[in-house]
Amino acid sequence: MGLIKVVHIIGGGEFGGAERHIINLAGALNPQMVEVTVCCLFSDPFVGIAAQAGLNAFDVTMRNRTDLSVVGKLASIIRNNNFDIVHTHGVRANLLGRLAARQANRKPVVTTVHSLLERDYPGFFRRQVNSITERATRGWTDQFIAVSQGLKAKLVAGGVPADRVTVIYNGIVIEDFSPSSETAGARTMLGYGPAVPLVGIVARLHPVKGHQYFLEAARIVLEQHPEVRFVVVGEGPQRPALEEMAGQLGIAGQVAFTGFVSEVRSVMADLDLLVISSLWEGFGLTAVEAMALGIPVVSTEVGGLPEVVLHGETGLLAPPANSAALAKNIIWMLEHPQAAAEMAKKASQVVGEKFTAQVMARRTEELYRRVAGCEN
Repeated sequence: MGLIKVVHIIGGGEFGGAERHIINLAGALNPQMVEVTVCCLFSDPFVGIAAQAGLNAFDVTMRNRTDLSVVGKLASIIRNNNFDIVHTHGVRANLLGRLAARQANRKPVVTTVHSLLERDYPGFFRRQVNSITERATRGWTDQFIAVSQGLKAKLVAGGVPADRVTVIYNGIVIEDFSPSSETAGARTMLGYGPAVPLVGIVARLHPVKGHQYFLEAARIVLEQHPEVRFVVVGEGPQRPALEEMAGQLGIAGQVAFTGFVSEVRSVMADLDLLVISSLWEGFGLTAVEAMALGIPVVSTEVGGLPEVVLHGETGLLAPPANSAALAKNIIWMLEHPQAAAEMAKKASQVVGEKFTAQVMARRTEELYRRVAGCEN
């Protein structure tokens, strides 16, 4: 087999870590070895973003969450385009992609697991339904990619054979994260001068991201450093509740909610400190992006984050759901700018060694060749 044709199937109803992962991966894969196509189950926004990034992208839109008629359409597309591998991302795409691959002459399936299912679905009913469908069909995935060792351990503990799980860290395009190339973002957007300490969180507004602990930590920090300002970058269903919470904490005037920002890098580059307050992260792509920009990071010690942020070396870690510990680390970083800068410098070096799109792509190419049966 020469060129391996891969179709990536993803929901695509938002633009988060999994979607950025696909763009970074596709851009770094050897086009003479792998041809990538992206299929979204929702028409907006990722199919357009992927197309703008130069990918062959289209949507097969579901009419509702239980629209299994999409399976037949996907199977026809897989057969008609002679795809060699079906690569799925996310519970919904996993179910439909696996079913379609079986209909399409049992094409091999690769599934990238970006996060824990139980953390993505806080509602009991949806969590149970998705858990059942995932467990019922995961035997049809030939090879899983876990984006961290922590996530692999969870998969193996859940019954997936260890030899069917390959750890491949997420990677970024280093050239896109040169601090000198970034224009002012957050400060221009919000009207803050260069002397104002700016602490931000960049994440979809979802319970798993732990925004409530970020806001509670902000209140504690402001008691000692009233000059600090906080930025919440991202959109999601929790926004009204979080804005109300900021008001109840008495910090609404010191916290800005930007909503969705298309150019996150320029906003992140303006921060003095990035905070990740997540209750779980499969990897921690936002941490890697901040580290590449030379921005100090304070993070919770969950999932794959301790593999990215080394406590006391490339950032600081705090227990999850602990506002006081998070605030303590934020204050330490603000009060020790030289030490924070040294951590950020070392973190940037680590990113260049371990977390690049090129490293991710080479390992993924090896896996594709193995799954497609064309190893040397």
